[in-house]
Amino acid sequence: MKINVGVIGCGYWGPNLVRNFNSLPNAIVQTVSDTRPGRLEFIRQQYPEIHTTLEFQEILDNPAIHAVAIATPVATHAELATLALKAGKHVFVEKPLTSIAADAWNLVELAKSLNKVLAVGHVFQFAPGVRKLHQEISAGKVGKVFHISSNRINPGPPGTTVDVVWDLCPHDLSIILHLANEMPVEVSAVGHSYQWEGLVDNAHISMTFPSGTTAHIHVSWLSANKSRLLQVFAQHGTLVYDEMLALDGKVKFFSNPVDNRIGAKDSDAQQLFYSAGEISVLPLEQHEPLRMECDSFIQAILHGRSLPNNGAMGAKVVELLSLISSSISAQSTIIR
Repeated sequence: MKINVGVIGCGYWGPNLVRNFNSLPNAIVQTVSDTRPGRLEFIRQQYPEIHTTLEFQEILDNPAIHAVAIATPVATHAELATLALKAGKHVFVEKPLTSIAADAWNLVELAKSLNKVLAVGHVFQFAPGVRKLHQEISAGKVGKVFHISSNRINPGPPGTTVDVVWDLCPHDLSIILHLANEMPVEVSAVGHSYQWEGLVDNAHISMTFPSGTTAHIHVSWLSANKSRLLQVFAQHGTLVYDEMLALDGKVKFFSNPVDNRIGAKDSDAQQLFYSAGEISVLPLEQHEPLRMECDSFIQAILHGRSLPNNGAMGAKVVELLSLISSSISAQSTIIR
């Protein structure tokens, strides 16, 4: 069976969803909707077989369409996803799921009550580097995780309507929640507006988890240099994921150094030594993360397979985004 997909929204990200869903053996994009005729013309030129429409309701009213992918501004996500679920469609929503946490959890409950798949576009959960980190941590190879640090900085986007937290943090939050496998109990954030009037353009976020693991995120639009660096400090060493490097060097493991000098006796003088830890480059899968994400959504529909980027994960990310914004505004720590 092939899953017929309708895509609502064809701006920056929508065409990527069209391309990837259309490349899958068990899916085909039947209809694309956008309010801008020029964007629909772009789709027709690339995919003349795909029907286009200015009215998203046409997708929802079509019983032949099984699933809907929503790639519209975040303020529209809650309404469109609700309408799509009530129309009997499985729903894929680009991140963040909604702009209000209560709306996100309402979607989760609605999808559950209607027995429909709800997925959120947290594509980095499918990135080869993040998958490798998750495998190493889950297998216990690095021991207890003490701290996770994520740095995501780049020049700010023009014409944005959301601040740097809502623009960049969804990626880091989804990755850290995926790796930690728990929600934080304490969130503290500091943000400033340096160049974007009225919008936070630089923020530091700290989180504490029930297990004792801590995490720190730095997001910024101030840097002329683009950086994507995530480090996992653990019992047996440090995992380093640098998204800006080539695939064969993105993830490294630095084992802990050996040092027996501290606390040694005078009689041990001939046996004292310091040895730096080894550096291992970890092999990664080769695949396009977005294609795997789209395929996982289709497989969940066809075979009921679980999703790391399910609606609950998306709602947790929105909940944390809201807490971070509240912490910045109140200049205080939020206890969940």
